[in-house]
This record gives sequence, C-alpha cells and structure tokens, in this order.
Amino acid sequence: MTQSEEPAGRRRIAVVGAGVAGLTAAYVLQRGGAEVTLFEAEERLGGHAHTHDVPDGDGPPLAVDSGFIVHNRRTYPLLTRLFDELGVRTRPCEMSMAVTCEGCGLEYAGARGLRGLFPTAGNLARPRYLRMLGEIPRFHRAARRLLRTPGTGAAEPTLGEFARRCGHSGYFTSHFLLPLVSAVWSCPPGTALDYPARYLFAFLANHGMLSVFGSPRWRTVVGGSRGYVERAAKELTSVRTATPVHSVRRTAEGLGVRTEDGAQEHFDAGVIATHADQALRLLERPSDAQRRVLGAFGYSRNPTLLHTDPSLLPRAAAARASWNHRLQSCSASAETVRVSYHMNRLQGLDARSDYVVSLNSADAVPEDRVLAAMVYHHPVYTPESLAAQRLLPDLNDSVLAFAGAHHGWGFHEDGCRSGVAAAEALGTRW
Repeated sequence: MTQSEEPAGRRRIAVVGAGVAGLTAAYVLQRGGAEVTLFEAEERLGGHAHTHDVPDGDGPPLAVDSGFIVHNRRTYPLLTRLFDELGVRTRPCEMSMAVTCEGCGLEYAGARGLRGLFPTAGNLARPRYLRMLGEIPRFHRAARRLLRTPGTGAAEPTLGEFARRCGHSGYFTSHFLLPLVSAVWSCPPGTALDYPARYLFAFLANHGMLSVFGSPRWRTVVGGSRGYVERAAKELTSVRTATPVHSVRRTAEGLGVRTEDGAQEHFDAGVIATHADQALRLLERPSDAQRRVLGAFGYSRNPTLLHTDPSLLPRAAAARASWNHRLQSCSASAETVRVSYHMNRLQGLDARSDYVVSLNSADAVPEDRVLAAMVYHHPVYTPESLAAQRLLPDLNDSVLAFAGAHHGWGFHEDGCRSGVAAAEALGTRW
C-alpha cells in the first residue's frame, strides 16, 4: 500500500532512533494501524544490534556481532516474542565468564566445571583463590537475603558498602565481584562499586546468577542480530537512515520534527528512542520535569574492537570462556573495564580464526588484526539515575513518549519493553 493509498485518518507517527527500543515501538505502532516514519542518524539501523561481515580464509564471509549478542526465553520474553513474530531463527550458545589478572597471574573460568576453575595445577597452590571460591556461595546467600528484605530508600547500600558489611575480602571483590558486575554492565570497576546493590542483585537473581545452578539457556540470532533489525524495518512506512534529527517540538496539532538539513515535517505523535541525554538535547522546549528526569542519566563510553588476536583471551585453554575479563592488577577499582567476548563460542562460529570483540583494549591489539572499530555507550546507574528512572513513565503522554534501554537494566529486553510501553502510551497495545 503506498502512502497515497493509506486510509483516511491514519495517524502519522515519527520514531527517532533505530535501536531496539525505536524498532520495537515502530513495529508495534505500524502493526496497530499507524503510518510510521523511522529516523536514524547513522547509516545503519540497529544501535547495539551490530553485525559485521568478516573474511574467513577462502570461504564465504562470516556474520559476527559486536554489540547485542545473547538472549534467553525466560528473561527476554518480549524480545523473543518479537523474534517469533518476525520469523527470526536463534540457536543455543555457551555463556561462561573468565577472569585473568595480570597482577598475580590468576586465570579461571566460571560455568565451565572444575577444569575451568583449575585450568592449571597452579590454582591449587593459591590460598587466596581457594578462599575466594568459598566466599562465592556466601555472597550469593547474602545477596538473596538482601532481596528478601524490604527496601529502605536512602539507606540502601552500594555494592562496595555491601561487600564491606558482609566481610568479603579485597581479593574476592577484585577477582570475582567487580569483574562480574563491570563486565555485565560495561562500566569501570570503580563505578560498579557505587551502583546500588539491590538493583544489581535483582538483575543477577532474575538471570540465575546468584546461585551456582539455575541459569537460563542462552541463545544467539542465527546469521547475526541484523536479521531481526532488517525484518522489523521492512514493516514500516518509511525508514530514513543517515538523517539526524535536530529538534522535536510540541505543536497545537502534534509534533514538529526538524532534521539537521533543515527540513521540517509534522506528525500527529512521536517516540524519542535515544539515550536519555540525547533525548533531552532533541527537545526544543523541554519541560522542567523532562530536564530533571532525562538529565539524571550518565553513560560510560567504551571503545570497542572486533579483531582476530587471541592473546586477549586467557593463556590456558581451559580458562577461555565466552566473556573474558582482564585485570591489569589485583587492585582493580581504578581501571577501565576490559572484556573480550570470544565470538566463536558465543555465536557458534565454524571459523578458522578466533574472532574477538574487546572493550577498551585498543592499546593491546595489533592494527593488522583489527577488523572494525566502534564506540558503544552504556547507561550508568546511581541512586540519582534510579530515582529518575522511576519517573520516566510520567514523561509519556498521548503525543510524545520516550524509550530506551535506560528505562530498565540497560539490556536488549529493557529497550524492547520500553518500546512497547511507548507505543501503548500513544494508544497502541501489542
């Protein structure tokens, strides 16, 4: 159906931002009968759903992801519903995490059995490491106990305060707790210490990470995450890539959208599905509430490389995992987060080379091994941003709604959920 053939009275809705939040909102609104125009500043769609075609010897190129990689049916119900409706194929994948410390030489991998915990006999001769293993179940019990108690508002402990109150050793904090949290949220270990403990533990419990057993079965998109992006975009009336939006303003009839090239267009309603700070900059006349709530969010900046250098993985083969966290010293709190994702494991690649995605490791990868360079931003969670997060739904009305992964824990399911909520605010239920 062409635009001229659209039924009379069909609402014209603009969606700004083509990450998972914007794609979901646009998809739901279009299926609900709206005429949706999707604006994206970059030349590609998808945001953190970012797939690269990389060479692999004389064979066909491989599709390798560098942002969104894994999901599961238990804790990503809306995303998996979207995949099902779009006919996106997924496959099981391995989820495990390794820690390498350049300070003391420790290497180990969780979720890989005894061989992962003791990849070399040397780990048996590390008393602090053996004590750390004993602290892990104690930490799990204490974290679950905190979640069972009612919240106390301003008295809620940060992760660092929680570890100190529970008497955890500095070795445990540096070599287990901080690598876990900073890797999951792509934030510096020092920042992770300031995260509200209850908020982190709720996520970890939801994903089966506060016990030795019980994790959900993780999956990855066959052929790369761009598969779902392309299918969702095909549903829309208009998709405009490489079209940065300069400003969004409220009008008596709806919304005015002005792009960077000076073009202006009127819409009945719209969704701003960008990072919170970007959304605030787009608003031509933000209200006090919008300034206060959207302005409370900060983001970590993580330069990222897709490369073929396996030296960033643990030296011991048994210690290599899907996620590989590298510490430069035993005092990790002041470092940037350095994580390398082994894509052969995560995506089940039948490849001749090791394909690795590394955060904040540009100084460690030879230039001739680099296949692609990106920068990803991730929301930072503080007591102030969490207080603002609770007020985000109040910013939505029937003309303008906001979406983004910062509405939740910062992951793909959170972006998808916020897109569904934004569409519902504009009058369309999925």
